[in-house]
Amino acid sequence: MDVAELFFEIDDPRQEGKCFHQLTDILMIVLCGYLADCEGFEEVYDYACDKQEVFREFLELPCGIPSHDTLNRVFRRLEPTQLETLLTNWGKEIVDLLTQKQLIIDGKQLRGTVEAGHKQATVQIVSVWAEKERLCLAQSQIATKTNEIKAIPDLLKSIDIASSVVSMDAIGCQKTIAKLIIDQRADYLIGLKANQDGLYEQVVDWFERTKPSLQADISRDLGHGRAEKRAVFVSETLDLIDAAAGWVGLKSVIYVESTRWINDKEQRSTRYYISSLRGYSAAQMSCYIRRHWSIENEQHWHLDVTFDEDGCQVRKDHAPRNLSTVRKLALGLISRDPAKMSLKRKRKKAARDDAYLMTLLSQLNV
Repeated sequence: MDVAELFFEIDDPRQEGKCFHQLTDILMIVLCGYLADCEGFEEVYDYACDKQEVFREFLELPCGIPSHDTLNRVFRRLEPTQLETLLTNWGKEIVDLLTQKQLIIDGKQLRGTVEAGHKQATVQIVSVWAEKERLCLAQSQIATKTNEIKAIPDLLKSIDIASSVVSMDAIGCQKTIAKLIIDQRADYLIGLKANQDGLYEQVVDWFERTKPSLQADISRDLGHGRAEKRAVFVSETLDLIDAAAGWVGLKSVIYVESTRWINDKEQRSTRYYISSLRGYSAAQMSCYIRRHWSIENEQHWHLDVTFDEDGCQVRKDHAPRNLSTVRKLALGLISRDPAKMSLKRKRKKAARDDAYLMTLLSQLNV
């Protein structure tokens, strides 16, 4: 494995001539640590010391294993966009071989960076998630949740989204974002809420009048003490929705009506979406809408539960963002491994089984 080639575009932030450890060694040690069930730099250091002989087979380690303080200092100073570019380029090599992909955009707070007396995390990340391939294609740090509007266009421009379906929640319901997606020869499915007053009100009124004449896709779920019924309605008749004229590519509107029964209590909710997709049935639209939540279930949940991201107390400089990139890269590697076991078990196996760790790392050579 040529790790120098893997990380060669990442600039070393340290002063030349005063470094005892190779930057490529540091990056690979941290990645291996997070594959092998470590949390934080101290655990990564302890693991690397135990596996020093194994690491010497593919790392230089001219001065042994870097201390956890060294790992921390480097990750604090490392330019985060360069590490994110590595994540994006690896994802491109995989996704470019596939078609008919759904790309999901959503943000997540790193709760471990919440400062005392504050409610909002100092580090919030918005990601592009490839649903079918189960990996993060790109990410960017934002100052607040509302800054997703500014980050989304740059993320979309950084990857090839042609022929894909881009889905996002209502924070991305902006005319400029919809136009950008169409200009890049892709389709969109975007949540619609009252942040688009005229369009939202007209869509709500339209479905109130036309719902009885539309064929719905009905689905039911039962389990874990909860029952749910969902009805999805699609309309491609937009002549009487005047506000739709200002949205590039808008071809259909979707209405989702959900009823839940939890502990004998009934809860009802309604959601609306706009889309550039035409000729898709209510069942097909329902599938896209449900798969949108894979970013929550297969990325955000695993980052929090499998990798304990919200419990990480690394807060200074670029270190939280850079570790977020490493976690997503590690998550992509273990998610794509075909072994029939939970991701948590895979991490523990990588910690015990050196051959399995090398199998995971071999996926980097796409």
